[in-house]
Amino acid sequence: MDEHLNQSDCRSGIEGTSVASRSLKAPSSERMKYWKERGFSSLIVAAPEHEVGSLVTDLLPLLSYSAPFAVYHQHLEPLATCMHSLKVSKMAVELQISEPWFREYQVLPSRTHPHMRMKPSGGYLLSGIRIPDACSGK
Repeated sequence: MDEHLNQSDCRSGIEGTSVASRSLKAPSSERMKYWKERGFSSLIVAAPEHEVGSLVTDLLPLLSYSAPFAVYHQHLEPLATCMHSLKVSKMAVELQISEPWFREYQVLPSRTHPHMRMKPSGGYLLSGIRIPDACSGK
């Protein structure tokens, strides 16, 4: 069950590389059972149209213990609320919110400086590590 994508799940890409198909298929019940028993090894969430707190609360139990996760949102407040609920429920450690920011530089002969007119934010990232929660008794 831990194998790579099946041949039917891939299509040929440029220069002989295989690229996962864009068509989404519901996973088989066997695969769902496998994921529930063993858990995922990591989680990345980027769903700005959904309520982040409930989404993370629903998905985090599917992660293996000690697995890292990252949640992106364009606004800070939903991630701060989510971080607070994860701390209270003791489902994760090493929680931090960071602001990924890319700064462009102007490079000219004999001088280099950052562009002064840039947008302030590219969103925020909540990251942490899943642990057994206090309610699970493990």
